[in-house]
Amino acid sequence: MLRILLVEDSPADAQMLRTALGKTGLPVEITQVKDGVEAVEYLANEQKPLESCDVVLLDLNLPRLSGFEVLEHIRSCEEFKSLPVVIMSGSTNSDEIDQCYQAGANSYICKPIHLDEILSTAAWFVAYWSKCVKLPRRSAARSDLDCLVAAHK
Repeated sequence: MLRILLVEDSPADAQMLRTALGKTGLPVEITQVKDGVEAVEYLANEQKPLESCDVVLLDLNLPRLSGFEVLEHIRSCEEFKSLPVVIMSGSTNSDEIDQCYQAGANSYICKPIHLDEILSTAAWFVAYWSKCVKLPRRSAARSDLDCLVAAHK
């Protein structure tokens, strides 16, 4: 089962993505948070955060902490450096895309707008991250996750 942390502030976009991801026919478990602060807090406070999330699907334009800031927080913590982070944004700005990759994003997907594109992108996403990719093993002691809490404050 692919465990996705979906960081998306738009209820409509989140619902569409959840529906599309669920229709892939492959097993997925989706945890959604609504902004950057919730994403950092989820990873810092979850009992076993590295066992509850295989990949982060991250919007860039978020309230409180931007997607760029969330990505920087994740990459600043040694235990999360290998956690795959996929940016899904409506922006096609080349500078923003480059900035995401330079900050450590694993992939950048332009948000599809048509239903058929949303469904096919979701199917490719789930198939790629659950069937093609070998994900790193994840385990960390709680004390190892203090970097996320410290970076957030």
